[in-house]
Amino acid sequence: MTIAAYLSRPLAALRPGDTFILPDGDIIGNIALPRALSGAKGKPITIRGGKNTRVFGTDNRAAAIGGGGCKWMLLRGITTVGGLNGFHFGQNGDDYDPAKMIEQIYLVDCHAIDPLDDCFKLNGGSEAHMNLCSGRGGRDQIVDFLGIRRGSIRRSKFSDATCAITCKGGTQAIEIRANDIRDCGDGIHYGEKTAPRWQAPWTEHSAERITIANNDISVTGNPIALSKGADADVAQLLRDNRLTTTKRAKGQMARLVEVYG
Repeated sequence: MTIAAYLSRPLAALRPGDTFILPDGDIIGNIALPRALSGAKGKPITIRGGKNTRVFGTDNRAAAIGGGGCKWMLLRGITTVGGLNGFHFGQNGDDYDPAKMIEQIYLVDCHAIDPLDDCFKLNGGSEAHMNLCSGRGGRDQIVDFLGIRRGSIRRSKFSDATCAITCKGGTQAIEIRANDIRDCGDGIHYGEKTAPRWQAPWTEHSAERITIANNDISVTGNPIALSKGADADVAQLLRDNRLTTTKRAKGQMARLVEVYG
């Protein structure tokens, strides 16, 4: 067992191209990465889990692991339990500043279990990518992309939450492909506007150019829910994904792709 606070100094010392391997076994406490901790193009900072590494976010006011304004980072083979969110990378501070956006964040083989809110929260920036991840539980969505331009969510498994994936607030050019979504209320929400406490250009816009293909979604609500005006082809979504629901409306199966607003 390792106390998370003991990791603060070595994490703060990381430089572009460095790899840091978290201790084996359980890490007790939230890991707050230094503000704006960043690698560089071709030299990302890599943080890897050790053998059976689990980060227990004992403070439910903060993410189990995360940082503000980080760039060029790869997290691989890490499991979180609890915390406000499992993994959270977001813009650094309440005021919109392009220099404080996240950029080139890669989560591979990362897993979040039973956070208070979201399993994976990424907001304000560009190039956020998830591959071979999983999330379970939480009272909000499992994956929350807000104001993310260019990214992907691929080959991941999500279950037991109100909604699996939400793309909102100016999120653009995201590929959601080959994911398995089970036992959630809704599967994917696409196109919502939002109004967080900071004011940024992307908060006034709906999400757009979201590719949703080859996903297997079986939920109790709407497999895919679109905001009115979302730039999506309902017929193509039906062709490109396997969608099932137990929801009924007026005695009939509810729409597999619902449009709201």
